[in-house]
This record gives sequence, structure tokens and C-alpha cells, in this order.
Amino acid sequence: MAEIIPPLNQETLSRMTSGEKRVARRLKELLEDDYLVWYDIPIGRQRRYPDFIILHPSRGLLFLEVKDWKPNTLKKISKSDVTLLTSSGMMTKPHPLEQVRGYTYSVVDMLVRDPYLRQTSKAYRGNLIMPWGWGVVFTNITRKQIQKAIPDDVREGLLPDHFIVARDSNSDALS
Repeated sequence: MAEIIPPLNQETLSRMTSGEKRVARRLKELLEDDYLVWYDIPIGRQRRYPDFIILHPSRGLLFLEVKDWKPNTLKKISKSDVTLLTSSGMMTKPHPLEQVRGYTYSVVDMLVRDPYLRQTSKAYRGNLIMPWGWGVVFTNITRKQIQKAIPDDVREGLLPDHFIVARDSNSDALS
């Protein structure tokens, strides 16, 4: 079982959306003991808050943004932002992939300043010593719904499959 920081106690769970709770519980239960998972911790000078940062000693860092959006609330999507229908009307928000990408680069830029965390081999000199990546988890939208709503050629530029985890259409599982 992964260690979640802060622990999944009543205080932490009360701050989470339902989708974040589901993802946190899955990460805790399904990841091995050598994973550390941080939830909603401030990073960088701007004190931005990624939903989850996952660290494995040999697999590296993964940053996840969790969205509880539903297919009928997502009205428009571009490379930079999304328009959502909310109880307060239409709202434009940053694209979740751009949001989590920004968090990722902010942390990687900070880490690479430490000489002990930089590659020394000629080909990768100056790069972070560990792999890193980012992605988005849609807890209420299935992969099939995304594929149906956005044509393949457009989807690759807006929501590439390799950056997205979506709900399995036949269950409550994430795929």
C-alpha cells in the first residue's frame, strides 16, 4: 500500500472532491509500499496545488490532475482552456493538461537546480535523474464518451489518449 501525505483522515477527505477521494483510495490500495503520494501540497513560488504527485524511487514522478466533470457539463475544449456549464452558468477554466503540465515543469525546474538530482552522463547532462510525467484523470467521463465526442484527429491535439485516465464504461473502475 502506498503512503499518502497527508494521511487520508477525516480532515483530508473533507477537502477532497468525490473524484479525488476515489483516486486517492485507489492509489493507496493499488500502489506498492515503495510509492509516496502527495495530495494538494503547495509547490513553487506561486504556491500552486497539483491534485496528486506520485513518487517511486526507480520509476520517477507522476503528476495527476483529477476532474469530476460530466460529459454534459463540458461544452467546449481548446488546447488552452475548457468551457464548462456550471450551476453559476458558463465558466472558462484552464485546460487540465496545461494545468498539470505547468505544475510538473515548476517542480522539475526546482529539482534540477540540485546538482545531486541532475544527470551527469554526456547525453542527458543537466536533466533530472529520474523520469517524470503528467496526466489527467476524468472520474465521471468514460474513454468511450471522449472518443465519441471528439474525432480522432482532433482528440490527439486536445486530449491525447496517453495523457488521460477515464472511467471504464462498464464499471466504476478507472482505465
